[in-house]
Amino acid sequence: MRDSLVVPIDLHPALAPTLQLGLRDEFKGPWTGDATLDLSSSKLKRHESSSDFDAGSVTAVALTIGLRRDLATNIGARLGIGGLVYSGSDLGVFQRGGGGILPLISLATTYAPSFGERHGIEFALQYDVHRFLTPALRSVGFNRPRPVHRIAISVSGRLLGK
Repeated sequence: MRDSLVVPIDLHPALAPTLQLGLRDEFKGPWTGDATLDLSSSKLKRHESSSDFDAGSVTAVALTIGLRRDLATNIGARLGIGGLVYSGSDLGVFQRGGGGILPLISLATTYAPSFGERHGIEFALQYDVHRFLTPALRSVGFNRPRPVHRIAISVSGRLLGK
């Protein structure tokens, strides 16, 4: 006779700053193309059976290409696709690597206030989603990737160009 007891486990990163670099090029018409590279690092917490444990840290690097369009005065939207790579500490889910490049889809809405036009100041609310599965999770029987939802609030400015 064999018995298994399954305990739900939640793994959550802490709030973390993100550095994002982007390039934009205006196309003919209402569209602007862009490419972004973002880097974030965070501590991980594992919640299991009403207890919290330190689960190391994780760094995420994402590269996306996207299209932007103005929807109204000072308000825009962006749709992007790309890939994300995780690099984690040698604990838990990352003990056998991050699982390779994970495809992602990104959506954002932007607000460019008129007072910041000279420096390209822009506020954005960004959402992206990707599927998550690592070799360590596969080795213990998890075979289906789980969706990961990321939300970012950002303030950006232009360094070069007009």
